[in-house]
Amino acid sequence: MNETRPRLLCVDDDAAVLDGLALTLRRSFDVTTAESAAEALRLLDAQDYPIVMSDMRMPQMSGAELLAEVRKRHPDSVRLLLTGYADMEAAASAVNEGQVFRFLIKPCTPPILLRALQDASAQYRLITAERELLERTLRGTVQALAEVLSLTDAVAYGHA
Repeated sequence: MNETRPRLLCVDDDAAVLDGLALTLRRSFDVTTAESAAEALRLLDAQDYPIVMSDMRMPQMSGAELLAEVRKRHPDSVRLLLTGYADMEAAASAVNEGQVFRFLIKPCTPPILLRALQDASAQYRLITAERELLERTLRGTVQALAEVLSLTDAVAYGHA
C-alpha cells in the first residue's frame, strides 16, 4: 500500500460499478469498495477514510442516509454522492443531512471524477491541518498561562 495515495471508500450496490471505479482510481487513490451501506459502516468502524463516495440508490439505506451517518461518526471525512439520476430532492437531502462535498451525476467522466476526488483530498488536508493548528495553539496557550501562573503565584501553580 502506498501511503502517499489518499484512502477512498467507494460504496455502490453494483459490483461492476465498483470494479470500474477501482480500476479508474487505483493509480491516484488507495481504493476500498463496499457493496452496501452496512458494509461501508463496518469498514469505517475499523479504519478512517479521508474520502467516502457513495451511490444514492441502494437497498436498506440510501447514499444520503449513509453519508449523514458517516458525518456523525467521522466528521472529518469528506463525502461525495455519485448518482445515476438528477433528483433535486435527493440532492438537497444529501447536501443538508450529509454535508456532501460534491454531488456527481452518472455517467461521470474519469477526468471530472478524478478532479472532484482530488479536491476532496485537498479539503481533507485543509480540515485536518486546521484542527492540528488549533490544537497546537490551545496547548501553547495553556502552557503559557501555566508558566505565568507559576511566576506570579507559586502556591496556586502548585495546586493546579
